Amino acid sequence: MDHDWTPTTGTYAVDTTNDRIGEVRRRLQGAVYLVPPGGGRERAVRPDQLRKPTGEERARALTWTRPVRSRL
Repeated sequence: MDHDWTPTTGTYAVDTTNDRIGEVRRRLQGAVYLVPPGGGRERAVRPDQLRKPTGEERARALTWTRPVRSRL
């Protein structure tokens, strides 16, 4: 675990209990709330159960959330 990393609103984090990535929406009462890339149900995760995503995980999440541009 990267001990210098802290999940902040708008960044991605990985839930180590299930290896699912999510966007940090908020921190409240000792929990971090994540939403899957592209939307979905928010879930609460303890901060000690999160890790910083790898570059590959972050790139994959960004492809799920960015619109495809037309070349017309």
